[in-house]
Amino acid sequence: MERKIDLIKAMRTFLVVVEQMSFSGAARQLNIVVSAVSRQVADLEKHFDCTLLYRTTRAMQLTPEGRFYQDEFKAVLDRLDALESTTQARRQSIAGHLRITSAYNIDQLGIQHHIADFLKQHPEVRLSWVMVNRYVNLIEEGFDLALRVGQLPDSSFIARDYHTIGVCFVASQDYLAEHGLPKHPKELVNHKMLIDGSNRQPGRLHYIENGREQQVSVQGQIEINQGPVLGQLAAAGLGIAQLPDFMVKDAINRGELVPILEEFSLPRIQVSLVYPASKLTDPTLRAFIDHLLAAQRQQSSG
Repeated sequence: MERKIDLIKAMRTFLVVVEQMSFSGAARQLNIVVSAVSRQVADLEKHFDCTLLYRTTRAMQLTPEGRFYQDEFKAVLDRLDALESTTQARRQSIAGHLRITSAYNIDQLGIQHHIADFLKQHPEVRLSWVMVNRYVNLIEEGFDLALRVGQLPDSSFIARDYHTIGVCFVASQDYLAEHGLPKHPKELVNHKMLIDGSNRQPGRLHYIENGREQQVSVQGQIEINQGPVLGQLAAAGLGIAQLPDFMVKDAINRGELVPILEEFSLPRIQVSLVYPASKLTDPTLRAFIDHLLAAQRQQSSG
């Protein structure tokens, strides 16, 4: 059975032999044994049915066929190298259309500034950002990336930690003066509650007591799926709300809202960049994710 040869490898070896005009010199440069060099040149000669080199104990020179094939081999390999470089560049090019999704108001974390920097650096990238307060199936709905808050039960996706947020109970001074300050989350059933309708279980409030997560179910006169609006209603004295801290931070700083029940606060909640494993080969998405993570680390450390 005829032995198969690696034609490209043999061509490269032959060109090094011609450059060195020595089998031993080529072997040293290629870090292989002399017999392997000799065998690859012999394979080429057999494959093309010609003599490429005149070899004596003292000297070596190209035959006319050798000079012809030297030029042809070099042209073939140069074209192949150029093709590989082009392919690699195409794989690494940052261009195309990214579709991302998140809950409403996640922009209050400042991620839009990191996105803007990325798009300035890569003007050939187009971005569609859909904000919805519901669970989005990335694959079925054609999204590349989601920003998700809290636990991620679906293990078929890759999740990268991006940020953390706190959750707090807040009310206005006027409301507390009129209705009293609750001492325990269970007392919230007797208060006017403002319900965040964007939660998966609206009206079911979670808190920590004795190191364990507990919950209390409440009803409210108002239910809205927009946290900032809920915060404004709480500042207007209409009731107590449990909201992410970044949504009410400014109102707290202005004295319009007061944090309450702080000793029952939940641990900070993870915000993650979530994407299908099949997207790992997309250089644009990889660059986008790397940019967001690096920008957020820099922001946090600053």
